[in-house]
Amino acid sequence: MAWLNDGTVQGWLLGSGAVLVWALALYVASRAPGRRASVLAAAAMLCLAVYLGGEALGALAPDVADWSSWVRRTWWAPCLALPLWLGLSLALAADEGPSRLAAWARRWWLPLTLLALGIGGVFGGVGVASNLVQDWSAPFSVGASGLAGGEGVRHHPPGPLLGAFQVFTLVCVMWATLNLVSVWRSSPRGTPLRARFAWFSASAVLFLAGGAWVALGSGLYLLVGLPGQALLIAGMLILGWTMARYGALLAGEQVLGDFLAYAATMLGIVGLYGAIILTLAPDYAWLERGLPLLLVIMATHVAVDTRGHLLERRLYAPGLGVLRAQLRDLGNRVVRQPDELSALADVRESLDQLLREQPRSSDAVQPAELRVLVEGALRHLNELPALVRHPLLAYLPRLAEQGGTPLEQAAHVRQELEQAIERLRPSGARPSPGSSAIGGWTHYLVLKEAYVDGRPNKQIMQRYALSEGTFHRARRRAIDALAADLASRGGVAEAVRQ
Repeated sequence: MAWLNDGTVQGWLLGSGAVLVWALALYVASRAPGRRASVLAAAAMLCLAVYLGGEALGALAPDVADWSSWVRRTWWAPCLALPLWLGLSLALAADEGPSRLAAWARRWWLPLTLLALGIGGVFGGVGVASNLVQDWSAPFSVGASGLAGGEGVRHHPPGPLLGAFQVFTLVCVMWATLNLVSVWRSSPRGTPLRARFAWFSASAVLFLAGGAWVALGSGLYLLVGLPGQALLIAGMLILGWTMARYGALLAGEQVLGDFLAYAATMLGIVGLYGAIILTLAPDYAWLERGLPLLLVIMATHVAVDTRGHLLERRLYAPGLGVLRAQLRDLGNRVVRQPDELSALADVRESLDQLLREQPRSSDAVQPAELRVLVEGALRHLNELPALVRHPLLAYLPRLAEQGGTPLEQAAHVRQELEQAIERLRPSGARPSPGSSAIGGWTHYLVLKEAYVDGRPNKQIMQRYALSEGTFHRARRRAIDALAADLASRGGVAEAVRQ
């Protein structure tokens, strides 16, 4: 396998991996910017992309001095990626782990992550500024025969702190692997959460193998680092996609269509940029400026697409800038909804909030619209101020006849919805959490725990071992039943016929 020692092959493979990891990191960061786990995952992936980019430019460098310069410039990136990966595993354990592990992780994840970041930052700063971790002043190459000199695998002599850094590397990747495997093993079988953490655990195993290869195989035994780096790339790609699917599980959204649209845009950017490269001299001096520039262009595209409203607030009238940003966020949410009626409910709820409109009593209601209104009201079942102005009030004439203050009418709406949910309850004993065979209780439990008890979707799926498809189908059918039930009560049927 002589191609492993070919710098050109290594450079293009690592450069392609850097672009892929960078693009996926930007996707995770842009789709869930406020979630702790998504921020940590995106930061770790961006650091690894910087490291891979430096290794790619170093492998393509015409001489050892240029290679050493790029490796030194990007040394800080893997030093920060390691503690970020550990912090991500602790955050996921705090959110989804068994009770004892979750309680411990919630208490210690922040101080442990900050401590690990501090240690990684010290290794990164000292490694870039001095020869204490690696001796940058004496690079050498090892040929295929294992003898120093000539063309072959490039290395630096170890510094006095290299052993400590290798121990730090192994501690971070092994600890993170144990955290994720523990959460995976404790998740109920057959649930979407267990499937997600199976992939998280797979990426952790790849990071463990890749980190051990780079830190020990390449650092101690002077082996070529490409196999370990390939494992890191594979692990990061699995992590990015799983992180996107995990975020969608939290929000009850779909990912594939949104991801394909994002991927098509990024491929267009890279293709256009590649066409420009073909028109220029393909020398190394241009390449070492071109790859960082491509990563910056990709990042600025995502930043403008997701954070452009900050500029629009200054360019447009204040109200119009905010409205445009809210409508764009609404459009991004709608295309990720699992079904059309859920998307329509989100649109109706958001537009009612933006325009502050109340429907007139003479407005006609279609059955599909009533279903959307019912789902929108269920989302605010425990928020009386939100129900005060909810459009469903206009289609419950019996409540209007009772009179009362707006808050009292909102309380009546909540009572009507809760009673309708209770009418879905089957006879007999309620299944306990952990039961995998809940039978006819599915529709009642989904609505009761999602809206009355306020449990997140992912938690309900985990408690009763429901798949994503089963959960969303049961919720949709149960809301349809509630809408039909309300339509036959309180004068709604007359409004529908009119």
